[in-house]
Amino acid sequence: MKKIIIFSTLSLLMAFLLTGCVPQTKNITKTPIIVRQSGGQGLLIAECADKNYLTNIASYIIEGTVTKVESKWNDEKTSIFTYSDLSIDNYLKGDSLPDDKIQIITPGGVVGDIGQAVEDQPIFHQGKKVKIYLQEVNGEFEIVCGRNGVEETEKAGMANPASQSCIEKGGSSFAA
Repeated sequence: MKKIIIFSTLSLLMAFLLTGCVPQTKNITKTPIIVRQSGGQGLLIAECADKNYLTNIASYIIEGTVTKVESKWNDEKTSIFTYSDLSIDNYLKGDSLPDDKIQIITPGGVVGDIGQAVEDQPIFHQGKKVKIYLQEVNGEFEIVCGRNGVEETEKAGMANPASQSCIEKGGSSFAA
């Protein structure tokens, strides 16, 4: 009896491998959701200054806290990207995302004593509370209208008053 069960199992496994039908595990949650931002959008569309436009275009409007900000070189060491982790506190529009976390990747930042500035990028500061307008297209996320799609919701207690309005001013993806 054992030989028949083993033979049947091996036969079934061989059939899957030969036909290319390999059972796959479902990866339902991606933690965190990645939001890639390329920039320039907020300067090209006049409507980006209108909150009603942002609200209508956004698939998600979230409020959350920036939990980590880190800038790194890309693999080729030709560009710097900033990785900002956000814990979602509230959904103003859209369904809940898995684990209530996102990571926003923006071009620009500072690594060591080298900085790369990229126009129209939102700037995130660890510990800050923000509201973000996100658009989902084909399973990919981006911030609606670049820096215009990010608002600081709590400005009290900032360590560096000069950086208080970096998001509104549309500075580069790093703070001095």
